[in-house]
Amino acid sequence: MALATERQRIQHLLRRAGFGYSPEELGEYLALGLTGTIDRLLNPERVDDAVAEVAADSFREKALQDRQALLTTWHARLVLTKRPLLEKLTYFWHDHWATGIRKVNAPSYMLVQNEAIRAGALGKFRDLAMAMTRDPAMMIWLDNRDNVAKAPNENYAREFLELFTLGEGHLYTEKDVKEAARALTGWRVTAAKPTPESNFPVATGVVFMPRQFDAGMKTFLGETGKFGDEDVVRIVTSRRECADYIGEKLWRFFAVPDPTPAMIKRTSDAYFANDTSIREMMRVILTSDEMYSAAAYRWRIKSPVEHVVHATRAFGLTDRVPRIVRDTQTEGQALFDPPSVAGWNWGEAWVNSNTFLARANFANEVTRRGKPDQKLNLDAAALLQANNAGRTAEAAVDFALDLLVGGDVDAGTRATLIEHIGGTHYSFAEASRSGALQGLFYLVLTMPLAQLA
Repeated sequence: MALATERQRIQHLLRRAGFGYSPEELGEYLALGLTGTIDRLLNPERVDDAVAEVAADSFREKALQDRQALLTTWHARLVLTKRPLLEKLTYFWHDHWATGIRKVNAPSYMLVQNEAIRAGALGKFRDLAMAMTRDPAMMIWLDNRDNVAKAPNENYAREFLELFTLGEGHLYTEKDVKEAARALTGWRVTAAKPTPESNFPVATGVVFMPRQFDAGMKTFLGETGKFGDEDVVRIVTSRRECADYIGEKLWRFFAVPDPTPAMIKRTSDAYFANDTSIREMMRVILTSDEMYSAAAYRWRIKSPVEHVVHATRAFGLTDRVPRIVRDTQTEGQALFDPPSVAGWNWGEAWVNSNTFLARANFANEVTRRGKPDQKLNLDAAALLQANNAGRTAEAAVDFALDLLVGGDVDAGTRATLIEHIGGTHYSFAEASRSGALQGLFYLVLTMPLAQLA
């Protein structure tokens, strides 16, 4: 399908550069227009995000010691944020700099990393790479805290080049890995002294230990000097291969499955023209014709986090935040616990007989009737009335389709849904009483189209 109208382009953008939209959010962005929407997404610091901040902060203290609270803290941001691109990039970089709590163990280290990624998500890639190089969770995950002059540990150096900056087999040699490992020696993780109430250490930062640092000469990617970790980051992030590698990943995640060399060159040019700026690389992508092309449309299967958060935001089920941690895990994704240092397996790996059943069960759970005093389930009648969309069967169906799949279904599917809630004999009161309105949203939420971003 061609994204022919501005409404369709904005809806597509909010699926890719965010986690879907509520009716109110969509209205706000439509009023801004596509150009205004892109500008707002790229400048999150201009947007008040107090509601999400307060919700996340309410779990933060407990999250230092409790993994469930750690997960709830981030899920609260995902559902409530008014800065969707910032949160989507935090999610993207979490997969890129994949770090697992199963080895790191301490929740506070993962929380500190998450906050560091969010702070640098739209900043300079060089600064983000430096922050992750000295990040306590990363130093534990890839053993750089054990990297000393007498026995260099190559784990982080290798993954820094292979997965985080250049790509496997690009530019560097085994000698470069060894020389980078030497330059990365000497750093240790620091933590607060445990208290009787502490189950896990609480990160306080990192410290440089000069006696553990290899101060000798190194030759790395053709340059020679008494390099340390800042030099490794500087040298790598100044290379065209790094800009190309990061740009290609951004194009694939946000826009098209197969970016051309010309497209990658445009993001790399922006990278170098703006001091390694991620924001300016994203500006190139979000304003490109390719972003709204047929090749970009609906090709990517939603991850469990994208699937669950989209529905939760669309229905305004903010009270459900603690439960969606379980929902995303049941569908096959646990934040802070990627399967490997390479991150998650995207695409078709998200959908199999077990996980698709989990998606259907989630749709059933959120659309079935809940208790009147709870806000954990959709009230379809109230949602339709609030948006003046329940007067006719056609209006109700079109609203549900627009909210969850951007309205893009064939005439036969639309007619079937209209008939489901009453067709020519439609009565809002009867459709509400019988549960047909709840069923409408369930049916749309389980459509194949609803699984695609």
